[in-house]
Amino acid sequence: MTMSLALHVRLSNGVELDLGSSIATIDELTTVVQILGRLPCSGSTKS
Repeated sequence: MTMSLALHVRLSNGVELDLGSSIATIDELTTVVQILGRLPCSGSTKS
């Protein structure tokens, strides 16, 4: 069974990631979301 997945992420600092109609597996997209979730927000990286 073939599945088409799409992911659109907009971070609070305005950065956007769009993987529309990608040929990624759910495991690959899950990994991307987990990595994005671990990134520090821009407010916490200011000196």
